[in-house]
Formats: sequence, structure tokens, C-alpha cells
Amino acid sequence: MSTANNPPILTTPAAPADQGPREQGADAAPCGISVRSCSTYDGDTLRVALHGEVDHLSAGPLRVLLAVASAYGYRRLVLDTSLVTFADSALLRILRGWTADGRRLRLTGVTPAMERLRAAAWGAPPARRAGRAPMGKGIIGEGA
Repeated sequence: MSTANNPPILTTPAAPADQGPREQGADAAPCGISVRSCSTYDGDTLRVALHGEVDHLSAGPLRVLLAVASAYGYRRLVLDTSLVTFADSALLRILRGWTADGRRLRLTGVTPAMERLRAAAWGAPPARRAGRAPMGKGIIGEGA
């Protein structure tokens, strides 16, 4: 009787001896963390700046950040998207989740990519009135 030693078809490459495990982010996806900075003011307002591409692979840190902020009682989010080059439905799901319980959202620095996503999700912006912020600078939705 012969017993052959067959290696497995799929193998996990070993990490080099001089390096520890590679950080994979909140979703165990390739690390393309989209949160550039985060700060607070007014006691219940969170300001978050995003950068790069915000998709299902890179949205995990933002999702976790907003879940924790919600648990700590933050009610308003100012989201700076001036450095976002691409965003998809993953960002929409996160933003809809944020506004679901009456929390407020304000987008600032709206890029063309974000404007397309915003228009697809919430339709045309409201007509500008004297003294109002320019398109993409105001409150997007409360409970939207």
C-alpha cells in the first residue's frame, strides 16, 4: 500500500519572519482605509474627512466609526468628501444607516463623484434661497 503526500490545493502563504501579520482593516478586506481624519465639536457633532475610493472594500472603518459615534450619543455628522474620487452604494448604506434614527448629516466639499451618488440617492438638490449654503453644502437628510 502506498501513501502519497499530496499538498493542499490552496495554501496560505507564510508571512516573512521579520514581519508580523498584516493589518486588514475592519472588514478583513485589503486595507484601503477611507477615513482621513475625525474630530468632534459641540458635544454631539462629529466631523469626518474621507479620501480616495469609498467602496465595500474600504468602507469598513467608516462603518465602525459611525456605529461607535452613534453609541456614544453623537447626533450630527459633518462629512467632508472633498478628496473622494469614487463612492458606491456602500457609502450610501452607511449614510442611510446614520440618518435612520433622526441623526443629521451634512456633506461638505462635494466632488463630482459624490454629487452623482447624492443625486442618485436623494434626487435633485433643493432650490437655493438667499443665505443658504451652496449645493452639496447643506443638510442632506434627517431620517432619509
